[in-house]
Amino acid sequence: MERTKMKSIIIGAGTYGEVYQAYLTEAGIDIVAFLDDDTSLWNKEINGIPVLGGISLLESLKETHEIEAVYCPIGNNPIRVKFLSYANDLGYETPNFIHHSANIAPHVTLGNGVYILADSIIMPYTQLNDYTMISMGAKIAHHCVLEEGTFVSTGVNFGANINLKKNSFVGIGATLMTGVKELGEDSLVGAGSVVIRDVPANAVVAGNPAKVIKYK
Repeated sequence: MERTKMKSIIIGAGTYGEVYQAYLTEAGIDIVAFLDDDTSLWNKEINGIPVLGGISLLESLKETHEIEAVYCPIGNNPIRVKFLSYANDLGYETPNFIHHSANIAPHVTLGNGVYILADSIIMPYTQLNDYTMISMGAKIAHHCVLEEGTFVSTGVNFGANINLKKNSFVGIGATLMTGVKELGEDSLVGAGSVVIRDVPANAVVAGNPAKVIKYK
């Protein structure tokens, strides 16, 4: 069980950070402050919680504010991985957050810094590696593997035995059919797409059926 009374901060003071602040506070987690490199947000408050300054403050917050844990609900996969890895290197905990309405089956393997929002369903023998984010109402079938830093948007439907490679992103309402084996590293599936074949690394695919429209 996660320790909810650790003094915690959220990296990212945008709208998604605000949403996570609401969820985390509801779950009894003690959110002390936000950090954000956007200087226009410094010294402001979001729902009564101050934005202390930029990410570099992580180097001192253990001493100045007795911070123990860091959450980073930023949708940009490489940035989220970078900041959470940095926090780990500095000795902070980066706990998982699983909304109370999510349905996580037995035998699901969770890494570190995994976030799963309301009404998502994860079937048995699925593996969610470090710094994975799953938004509302996603359904992920059995024996899938989501590698480090992947993002699954609202209402996505996964078939079984699919491997999302590192930093891949699946847009709102997309469907990945059973029989697809892999989404390549840093690939992107457009909103509403129906994926019926493997997606190459760095590809952006969209449509029904999904086709490569460009490479990053």
